[in-house]
Amino acid sequence: PPNSTDPTEWVGSVEILRQYLLNEEPVRYGQCWVFSGVLTTLLRCLGIPARCVTNFESGHDTDCSYSIDCHYDVEGNPVDDLDDSIWNFHVWNEAWFKRNDLPPGYDGWQAVDATPQEASESIMRCGPCPVKAIKQGDVYLPYDCGFLFAEVNGDKIWWKVEKDGSMAVEYIDRNCIGKCLSTKAVGSDDREDLTSTYKHPDGSLEEEEVITKVAHFGSRKEWSIKSVNRDVQVEIGHETAIMGNEINIPLQLTNTSSNSSRTISLSAHIKCAAYTGRTDNKQPLIKSITNVLELSCNESDTLTISILPEEYIKKIRAGSTLRLFLQLSVQETKQVYATQETFLVKKGSGVMVTCSSTTVKQYEDFDVTCSYTNTTSTKLTRSYFYLEGPGIRRSKKLYCGTVQPNSTIERTLTLSAYRVGERVLFVKFCNSKVPNAIEKVKIIVEEAEPTEVI
Repeated sequence: PPNSTDPTEWVGSVEILRQYLLNEEPVRYGQCWVFSGVLTTLLRCLGIPARCVTNFESGHDTDCSYSIDCHYDVEGNPVDDLDDSIWNFHVWNEAWFKRNDLPPGYDGWQAVDATPQEASESIMRCGPCPVKAIKQGDVYLPYDCGFLFAEVNGDKIWWKVEKDGSMAVEYIDRNCIGKCLSTKAVGSDDREDLTSTYKHPDGSLEEEEVITKVAHFGSRKEWSIKSVNRDVQVEIGHETAIMGNEINIPLQLTNTSSNSSRTISLSAHIKCAAYTGRTDNKQPLIKSITNVLELSCNESDTLTISILPEEYIKKIRAGSTLRLFLQLSVQETKQVYATQETFLVKKGSGVMVTCSSTTVKQYEDFDVTCSYTNTTSTKLTRSYFYLEGPGIRRSKKLYCGTVQPNSTIERTLTLSAYRVGERVLFVKFCNSKVPNAIEKVKIIVEEAEPTEVI
């Protein structure tokens, strides 16, 4: 919309807070990573220790079952309108403070979500919730512990939906939700892994005890869900998918039975998915395949799904991914296996940044040259560079106009820095058709010489 900024274009909190201070109106627009960054800044300004936390394969439980429920019809097609969702990632905050409203032992890091996904007591909010309570499965503690537990440790359950609407549990995966919980390490750009603070190791006795405890509080506790030993295993390969190239997804199927062959019916659907995991009718179908494989005892076979550029390049949207829905059924044992995998289609950054000097004096001007190479066959209109960095004077926009296909555009501007030490300047090329075209450059800022006072 006019007079708004795409959430992917922000690279820091400063400009957002400046706009709000000057205009005293809502700043449009943000998504979870934007809200989390702003909340981190505000909490730290108040003296409250805070950090952003990113959860990959983040569950979104909509019915307080504390599980992530997926549904397929009898033909293997996903029933999107019944599903919970799994976000490629979700970002919230942790803040460190005491919890005098809870029994002893729950002080410390508290999860607070600046982008609440479900109403809590009729209000859109989420947290604060002790991270310790999430790990222990204390889903009855305030605030919103059950929802946060499902985000990081919910079971993913597949349900088969019959034509009459009845459902039955077909498969359960206990290890796919909540991956690589991350924050920025103190004093470096390294990733600090927080997974062990939110959950016990997958498959451990401690995790099993927590899952059993939580099941007593869920809205689907009347269902008896048991793990099944499966004699057909599937591994989905992950190759780097580059926009404009053919994408190959290898599926390796193995019959682990030592005394019987297996006949496997396979159904695969590939759709565009938003980062929130949603694949409704607005997200186009890319490809569907069905196949039948015969595997002898202990035999493996690989089936490769190939997606040509012309099959996806006009359907995939900025910020979206490819999601594979896979269902297998074994004729001899009636076993069913269902899973989903997400594939990010990468684009080259195309952005280059150079500074007139990588060591500058405090408050002194220096030049920054930004360039972008458009390697697509599409004309990019209303483009601009956006520059921002902690300790750098004022964020800047450099308008580029139209960038023609297979051409390079270059702009130079003058900046200055007011904070001493190593600074990072982020430069982003902004265009709705080119997400995540960003580069950074490090600058050493030396203390200014003291001026003589007469």
